[in-house]
Amino acid sequence: MPVFKPVRCPHSESVCIRYDQRSYWIKWDTMTCRLATMNGRVELPFTVPAHLQQYLGHRICSADLCFRKGRYTLHIVVSIPKPVVTPSQEVIGVDLGLNRLAVTSQRHFLAEKRWKEQERRLFRLKRKLQAKGTRSAKRHLKKLSQKQFRQRRDQDHVLAKRIVEHATPGSTIVLENLTNIRERTTQRKSAQQRRLHSWSFARLYLFVEYKAQARGIAVVRRDPWHTSQTCSKCGYQHRSNRRSQSLFLCRQCGYQLNADLNAAYNIRDKYLACLALSGRSRESGPTCHVRRAIVSVLRG
Repeated sequence: MPVFKPVRCPHSESVCIRYDQRSYWIKWDTMTCRLATMNGRVELPFTVPAHLQQYLGHRICSADLCFRKGRYTLHIVVSIPKPVVTPSQEVIGVDLGLNRLAVTSQRHFLAEKRWKEQERRLFRLKRKLQAKGTRSAKRHLKKLSQKQFRQRRDQDHVLAKRIVEHATPGSTIVLENLTNIRERTTQRKSAQQRRLHSWSFARLYLFVEYKAQARGIAVVRRDPWHTSQTCSKCGYQHRSNRRSQSLFLCRQCGYQLNADLNAAYNIRDKYLACLALSGRSRESGPTCHVRRAIVSVLRG
């Protein structure tokens, strides 16, 4: 007669619990929260970091209860009304890439050299651990993967913040639409392929959009087709215009500048041309409430 193991309730310490407005509430005046649990509702005090206290008092949305390293944190999402700003004619084109992560049409090169070195160092270390294959190496690999995820997310936050900081309220930021970029690319080098497939441009879009909405800045996307091969001065387009990764030299008019900066100019001009054809001054600003997450530490 077969012997079966007893069935147990699924248990996980790494998965966060999602709460909606019906299963929890917050009292901002007493800094307490009431959470629904399997044994009834539990009321707990919490603290909010100083740099997030500007969002206290806003209408709450969902929340995630997470357990990390013996400590509970509650990630509260609040809804912030959109700021009232006057739309301006300022348009900023942003070229995104793997070598220079972001270049704006305002001649700002936004990236950190140390980020590439961090990626290379982690890649070399992970390759050594994978070659060992021991149990301790696998544990170390898991920690490294978590560290790499946090580093990349922080880099996207920093990059998005810098992009938005260079725009004024009421202006428009034009980003490249990089959907299906992995299928369209012809990169053959293994290092470039690895960086391309780990490129979190969708998350960067999300970060730029919500940070821009909080300041009353519109964010749109445009097809980047031929923006790296077209001269931003005379409009001549040819593949050989881009002489190298960094150098753009027009074969027709001789205009020379950084290739990524030239692409940022073209992205901006593409958007302005679309506006001219449609007869509008610029696209409207944010039409929805801005949502921000507050990380609170539960005590009790």
